[in-house]
Order: sequence, then structure tokens, then C-alpha cells
Amino acid sequence: MRLKIYKLAGCFLAVALLFQCSYKNESQHVPLEERFDKNKHGYAFAIPNLQPVAEVHGIQAINCSACHLEIYQEWQASTHAAALRDIQFQAELSKADSPKWLCLNCHIPVQNQRDSIVTHLRDNDVLQPVSHANPQFDPQFQQEAISCAACHIRRDEETGASYIIGAIGSPFAPHPVRKDKEFLRQICLRCHDPQGERLTQNLLCWFDSSKELDEGQIHLREKFGTSKDCVDCHMPVKRRRLTVTYPDLPERDSHLHHWVGGGVPKSFSDYDGLLERGFTSGLEIKVHPILKRRPDRQIEIIIDFTNVSSGHYLPTADPERFLLAKVLLFDSGGTLLQEKEYRIGQKWLWNPARKVGDNRLKQGETRTWKTTLQVPENVTGDQLSVRVYNVRLSSENANYMMQATNVNENFLPNGQALVNNAIDHYPFASFIYREDINLKNMQNKVFSPQELIDLSKAEKGKSLADRDY
Repeated sequence: MRLKIYKLAGCFLAVALLFQCSYKNESQHVPLEERFDKNKHGYAFAIPNLQPVAEVHGIQAINCSACHLEIYQEWQASTHAAALRDIQFQAELSKADSPKWLCLNCHIPVQNQRDSIVTHLRDNDVLQPVSHANPQFDPQFQQEAISCAACHIRRDEETGASYIIGAIGSPFAPHPVRKDKEFLRQICLRCHDPQGERLTQNLLCWFDSSKELDEGQIHLREKFGTSKDCVDCHMPVKRRRLTVTYPDLPERDSHLHHWVGGGVPKSFSDYDGLLERGFTSGLEIKVHPILKRRPDRQIEIIIDFTNVSSGHYLPTADPERFLLAKVLLFDSGGTLLQEKEYRIGQKWLWNPARKVGDNRLKQGETRTWKTTLQVPENVTGDQLSVRVYNVRLSSENANYMMQATNVNENFLPNGQALVNNAIDHYPFASFIYREDINLKNMQNKVFSPQELIDLSKAEKGKSLADRDY
């Protein structure tokens, strides 16, 4: 009898412990809504699953192209369309300390693009998401990355039906449309101005571009006579008819959907048409007349850098980006005699990430770099070359990136090979200025925008050791 009591007590204890463990484990699953504030941290929440828009029969960009063909073609060549197949992004995503689900909330922001939906965090840890399968997952839509729906389609909270958000709200549209210009002008901030505390040791997506823009409004008003927001500069206006299917509609002001940004595209082929898509550098460069000091065989170079038209710092956002100016002295045979360089950007140390320097150009700021080159004895310095790059990845960081493993090839087909051989596929920098000066007759050649594009394309396949950056 006593043995039966012991066994019964043991069973009760086991059940109690099992219940306690189960309760404890369940209590460790923190809802996203408790970890993040939806009003401040929109990036932490994927856009809820969307139903096909009435009369459009889908939510993909290809569905929208039936009427809005020109805008669709602009988007196709944009960095938004390439956000998932971005080689650097996929290398970052493969890291063990990458909160993949959180990064994907910006690169494939609609739940229909995700095979699973994150609802909780185990132990409140962003590296331990708790998710469930998404029955509305659309793999084809996933490959569109940041497409029309990310900004222009939302779900009615009461009916669940999808509707279009437009800047005009035309009564002639065949689909449901609601006018909300302010929403469209602010939607960029969801991912380009993510507010919050550091989430992991090395996650550095806390850009300050919006804060910089607020700071730069005085300069913008002085230069342009009015305040500016992201859309004013990055989505300039074109007078056109919005659709190809309604030829009787009047032409209206419509925003271009290129987003060329800093001019370092996601593939070498994307250099084609970059100027036609509207790229111009916000950096103005002036090389002063060269001074040659004959007694001490020195050459003095003075260069002015001016952030002439950007509303934010130059460069902005990604902390790995920087501007690099180089002056190179060659002899008559093309042999490099001496070089000097000047870097404009942030400096960070890693593990954990921490900023240790920042000399970026503020709005309207002019910075002067003065340096000298020493001509060796018995050598004639015949040619001086001034080169300025907008660098996305230094050769050192690119080498580290190219060693990434476990690249998700569902996101990027053949992704592992593309990452490991990125020098053949992914531009690390673009020329934004070059001037060659003949020191014998002081004649100079300033390279045109198209020549700079051609020089940038010629970096394809070049070994990291042979690059200036």
C-alpha cells in the first residue's frame, strides 16, 4: 500500500514539474508587441498578409504593370527591386548573429513574401524568434523584394480587403484607392529611420539620415527656397500620364521610382542607364591649380569638397560607406612614384560595434584638403591623377564578406558562388571624380559623368589588391 502511495505521489510530482516547465517555457515567449512599439519600431512588424486587390487580381508588381507600365519599368531597375538579391545583404544574413527575420522585415516587408510569420521572441531575444508557417506565402512575390505593395497596398482593418494608397485618389481608378499623400511621403522612414536601442552586438541599421535632414533644413531653405523631405530629392517629379490603359486621362505630376541614391548599384549591369535614371553626385569637388616647389621637389595639391545639394550628411546611412580621395604621382613611363589619400566617413570598431570617428560632410559644408607629394631625386614627375570614390565596401571588408558561408540560395539562387566571387558581380565603389594633370604643360582632363561610369564598370573582376580602396 505504501509503495502505491509513493508511486502515486511520484506521478503527481512528475505532472507538476511537467506543467511548471511547460508554463515556464510558454511564459518565455514574449509577444513582439511587448518587445517593440508599433508606432516607433515599424520595422519590427511585417506588413500583414494582403488579399488580392479588387480588379487588379493580385498584389505583385507585375499585376500593377498592366496599367502602370512606366513606373513598373523604373522600379525594375531600382535598388528596391534588388533588395533581396543584394549580394552584400545575403552575406550579412548568413552570419550567426544576424537577426534574419528582422532584416527581412525591410528587404521583403510583406507577410505574403515570408514562408513563416514571427509572433514572439524566446527569452525576449531577437536571435530566437518564434514563428508559425504562413499559408499565404507566395515565393514569386518574395523575389520582388520591395515592390509596389510595400508602400501602396494595405489591408482594411474591418473587412480585411486590400486597397491602394495613392497620392491623387482618382475616382476613375478601377481598383479601390484612398488618398494619403502624407503616408506615402513618410513610409520611407519605416526602414530608413529605424528608431530604437542596439539589438545585437553588431547590428548597425540605426541610420540617422532623418535626424540629419531635420538638421539640414536651414541649408535647404537657403539653397532651394523651401524645406525638403526624402521624396523631394529621391523621387523627383515628371509630368506624365499615370497609366497606359487610359489614354484620355490628363497628364499629372508623378514621382519617378528609380531611387538611384549614392550611385553604387547592386550589379555592374545596373551602371547602364544610371545617368538617365537621374544620378548626380551631391558632392562638388574643386582642384586648385597645382603648385610645384622646385627647390625641395615638392608638389602641393589643394582640393575642396562641398556637400552642395544633399539634405543629409555625406555619406549617410550605412556606416561602412565613405568617400575616398586619392592623389597619385606617376613618372613618364606610368610608374607610380607616390600617393596620398583622404577619407571622409565614419570609423567603427567591431565585436561589439562602436563608432570611434566621424568626419562626414554636413549640409553645405566645404572641407579643404591640402597635401604635398615628394618627387624622388633624378625622376621627373610627369602625371598627377586626382581620384574620388564613393565606397560602399573597402577591400578589407569585401574580403571578409566574400568568405561568408551558408548563404540562403532560396533567397538568392547560386548565392554562395555569387558571394564568394563578388568581385565579378558586385560593385564595391563608384568613381565620382577624376582629373588627370600633365605636370609638364599643366594641361588637365576632367572626366565626364559617362567616363566615370565607364571607369566604375571597369572595376569588375579586378583583384582586391589592385583596387584603390
